[in-house]
Amino acid sequence: MRQYLVDCGSVRLSVRDHPGGSPPILALHGLASNARWWDLVAERLSPGLRVVAPDLRGHGLSDKPESGYSLAEVVADLRGLCDAAGLDRVIVAGHSWGASVALWFAASLPERTAGCVCVEGGVGSLRDHLPTWREAEGRLRPPPASGLAEATVRAWAANGPLAEGGGPEAAGDILLGNFEPDGNGTLRPCLRLDHHMEIVRGLYELDALDLLTRVLCPVLLIPARGGPWPVEMKARAIQRAQHALGQSVRATWVDGGHDLPVQRPAEVAEAISGFAGALAGGRRA
Repeated sequence: MRQYLVDCGSVRLSVRDHPGGSPPILALHGLASNARWWDLVAERLSPGLRVVAPDLRGHGLSDKPESGYSLAEVVADLRGLCDAAGLDRVIVAGHSWGASVALWFAASLPERTAGCVCVEGGVGSLRDHLPTWREAEGRLRPPPASGLAEATVRAWAANGPLAEGGGPEAAGDILLGNFEPDGNGTLRPCLRLDHHMEIVRGLYELDALDLLTRVLCPVLLIPARGGPWPVEMKARAIQRAQHALGQSVRATWVDGGHDLPVQRPAEVAEAISGFAGALAGGRRA
């Protein structure tokens, strides 16, 4: 694995590049997360498939501009990344908010997208569960998380479901990527609160089904049977997507919680590998 900075035009993105074959996987993390969320999946896909996982703008080790957190602007960064890294055609995979970014990428750049994978996100609408913005704003505002010790973050990871996929040490390393030094010997979130809520508002206003219907490539959905959102809500969203798009959308359910790439990396990697193999073989994905 190589980690490096890429000049994407308006920002520099930090990238974790796991070597492998084609088509490469452009792996996108969720809101207030970081590229390491894909480490355990990439270990299982590489060297068969190359996995390129960036810290999206405002996150991790990437630049943190004052503005530009819409899906369109985040995808513009990714187009710059693909240009700079020579990624002509990719399978774009996203977790949670990253799934919406992945769908926007696929809809906006069909010539560069061989397939799209949405892990625990992408197809559902927040408005189905939270009918008003006031309710959504209160529910989705992150709790205060400044002044944290590294040991505290590692304890969170070790004592929760994140440790199920690769053990407590790996989970701690992955979760620490969400934080940065605050200059006082402690840690704070990499993503600023105002930028966090700007992204949440964009997600709330997004018509997920309309976005999905603009995607021309095969789509793999990987929902969890657990997590904070009701399984019935996920199932209804998947049914709507399959009714609208037919056999171009398939779903593979995984037992686990919301953070499947860390908690259930083997199952996620197996699903993505099968999807990539079907695309490469010209079979229906």
